[in-house]
Amino acid sequence: MKIQIFTVIFFLFMIISCKETTNNNVQTSSSCYPNHSRPSQAISYEEMAAMMDAFDNGSKKELDKYMKRISKGKDSISTIYNWYKLEDLKQYIAYIEKISKEKGIPVTGFRIYPSEYPENYTNQKLKGRQTLIFTPTTTFNGKDDVAFEPLYSETGKPALISEFLEKARMKMSKSGSYLKSVDTTSILSSSANRIVTAPPY
Repeated sequence: MKIQIFTVIFFLFMIISCKETTNNNVQTSSSCYPNHSRPSQAISYEEMAAMMDAFDNGSKKELDKYMKRISKGKDSISTIYNWYKLEDLKQYIAYIEKISKEKGIPVTGFRIYPSEYPENYTNQKLKGRQTLIFTPTTTFNGKDDVAFEPLYSETGKPALISEFLEKARMKMSKSGSYLKSVDTTSILSSSANRIVTAPPY
């Protein structure tokens, strides 16, 4: 997971652009954001190298040991990076902005949760690997980074993601099922995760 957070921030704040359509239906590659200057979130390569090295010499050693243990020695390399296609990121942001606007709830950003595929995940190649979950945020009780669920929010009243996670955990504990199979009664969310994880390659 050593570069996934930096990659996501880089995509969200520097690369995501939109296409402007002229009257002749000709698309020009032009940013839809008024400020094209280097964002304050961008870092130097010295900072990047220092943080990656700190991860490699710290947490990653334990994560590699964990991968070796749960794979029974077949694998000893934990997640190196996660990757999102640019078009997928743009589509996801556009979707979140659309459904949130319909509910009259401003999107302030995204929480990016580090997570892990469980040991009994359907795709066994991914079990134990670190991944990311994106959740939209809004302002709630004076805080700008509260994760909310636009799908089930009422107009002007954001529904908190924490409530739906609690319902899902209760449901899974009763059924004894934890992502073993597709559940047709699943509680849909507006959070995103379908990321390419490496390894496996």
